Amino acid sequence: MAVIHQTKAEKMKEFFARNSKTMRALILVLVFFVLSACTIGGFNAPGKAYYAQKDSDIVFYLEYDTEKESDLQRLGAVYVNVGAVFGEVGTDFSLRFRRASVSSTSWLSSNMNNVSLGNIFSPDGSEAVGTNYNWVKVFDYTAEESGPISTTYRIIRLTIPCDMLINEVVFVDRGGDVIPAVVTEKEAGELIGNTTWQTHFRDFFHANDKTDEFGALGDPSNLVDAQNNFTQGDSAYSNFTQDEMYTLMQIDNILLGSHLPEGTFNADTDNGPLAALFPLLGTLIFGKSVFGLRIFSVLFAAATVALVYFFARRLFGKEGFALLAAALFAGGGLALTVGRLGLSMAPAAFFVLASYYFMFKFFADGISSENPAKSACGSILASGILFAFAFATDPKTVIAAVGVVVLFVLGAVKQARMHSAASRAVRLEMLSKNALEKSEDAMRANVEACERQEAALRAGRSYVNRLTYLLFIVGFVAAALAVVMLTALPSYYTYVNLYDPNPANASVGIFSLVGNAIRDSFALNNLTSYTASNASTAFGWLIALKGATLFSAHGEGTYIALNAQLNIGMALTALVAVLFMTVYAIVYIATGGKNGQYASERSPQILRAYIALMLGLVTSLLQYAFLGNVNAAYGYLFDLFYVAFIPLMFCTVYLHDGSKVTKVLGMPMNATAKVMAGLVAVYAVIFLLTVPFPSAAAAACFGWTSFLNNGFYRI
Repeated sequence: MAVIHQTKAEKMKEFFARNSKTMRALILVLVFFVLSACTIGGFNAPGKAYYAQKDSDIVFYLEYDTEKESDLQRLGAVYVNVGAVFGEVGTDFSLRFRRASVSSTSWLSSNMNNVSLGNIFSPDGSEAVGTNYNWVKVFDYTAEESGPISTTYRIIRLTIPCDMLINEVVFVDRGGDVIPAVVTEKEAGELIGNTTWQTHFRDFFHANDKTDEFGALGDPSNLVDAQNNFTQGDSAYSNFTQDEMYTLMQIDNILLGSHLPEGTFNADTDNGPLAALFPLLGTLIFGKSVFGLRIFSVLFAAATVALVYFFARRLFGKEGFALLAAALFAGGGLALTVGRLGLSMAPAAFFVLASYYFMFKFFADGISSENPAKSACGSILASGILFAFAFATDPKTVIAAVGVVVLFVLGAVKQARMHSAASRAVRLEMLSKNALEKSEDAMRANVEACERQEAALRAGRSYVNRLTYLLFIVGFVAAALAVVMLTALPSYYTYVNLYDPNPANASVGIFSLVGNAIRDSFALNNLTSYTASNASTAFGWLIALKGATLFSAHGEGTYIALNAQLNIGMALTALVAVLFMTVYAIVYIATGGKNGQYASERSPQILRAYIALMLGLVTSLLQYAFLGNVNAAYGYLFDLFYVAFIPLMFCTVYLHDGSKVTKVLGMPMNATAKVMAGLVAVYAVIFLLTVPFPSAAAAACFGWTSFLNNGFYRI
């Protein structure tokens, strides 16, 4: 018989034919990642931060471009990028700017103005000044025919009202170019040249040089190390959301370490210690830019899309419905909004879903008798370790993990029943043999052989049980404790300032500090100007009741908003799917289970999928059901399980559908497939209407937006 040798091209073609749906899923993940990464924001970072203490002064010497026209040389605008402010959140603070010429030492009669900024947000709700970490134009003289700042005023003095980190201060001339500025005594002394003024000037800067006290953050040169990176946009592409400012504050707290100030102190208390470490890594790589803060959220969101596909393939047993589940999650709303922000939702959801995935593997397949240790580590231990990372990211996920524990219990019960069935089978085999035997010696030998087999089964069962429960404890208790404590170390000084009654003389142990931090994470206290107006009961997620505004800014009379809300078409279909599958499960059990008239070969798999998704749905809903200040953005994990009910419903109906198959656009489809295709088309239309051409279309779609800003603010 002749051997047929395939060419590389033929082998590749065969590979893609076998894995066509998997390749499509990977393409979906790649498209999602590229689209998200290209739209999360720019790379412009404000450079290193400078620690400015209360009532201190920062003095800048400006080098005007004397080769320009006299009018274009003059100061046209001043931009400030303020980081963490150690004052009450939601209150205003004022930066005082004064000016002086080189020939004069008088500051009292040369006041430019006091600039009022809000710490995260303003108490009057104006938000017009942009708040922390965003570029704020504090002065704009470009529209004035004769600006009040002459080039003779080369000295600008900034007075600080409270302890804060300032990332950058930029001076721009009326021609639109950055005016070089120096802030250190040495550089200013070289430029000024006037002995009397140089002495006076040096005195100002000596008090501001705190490199010994604050390390790199005490270097005033940090104020002018990224002069060309200022941005003037007012959208989420170039600005941080108010929610993200808490993440950035926590990053600053970690970088400050033991130099944190006493008194009023702010931190991200809504999440666990791991939540800030991924964005911190992003900012260390890409600077404290919008892109740097958000890139790891995008990575986790894209990884979740891939995980949804592989989990759904195991749940449904059909790649087509698994691909549908991944596509619905990717384009359903929150993955392209919340999943692209520097918040904790994306990594926490990934770890929770991964924990469900591996525990479902144990629930469905049990422990392999051939290699129980490897099998248990690849399911129970993996699930526990991933739960540990979820808990360290957001301790509230412990409620969502209740479903994982239930899957473990169901898997353990199933495993015990399988062992009991194996013992009964051995006993029955012995009894059937002895029923045919007439020799007592042979019968006795059969009994002894049966007892040896039963003893071996008991020993194996005992080993598997000990292994199962040991790995559960190691994964869900020991690993959780270890991961939380290790990831809490960078935030140690933050917790000291928050929870030790005397931070200067810390006496509270780290276990107590971390315990207090975990306790605080079960209340949503990171307030924004939209907290109350966007708050809604978590049960409203069932019908996409109310969207959440994550960012807003005013600019030239145009209001721009980034909203988070599940696609309304998917929300309503998912609600129907949950009710349908619940009725299916009840009817299946009530009519005799696997022996009933509604049973089929795939019914056990469908019910296992229903159990897993329902556990995830209920526990992720209960995670926020009784907390205040909840909005649609917190429904990220809930929507993941919720949307998965749509392909589960269609998979169930498809397997029971005996309707005639006809071709639609060249594809063979039964009635179920046609209805499903029609609904997917409706979802696509809703999505396209909200990418944001006319804002009226977005308003008509209940305020849901895609990954871009649609100009519609929903309160």
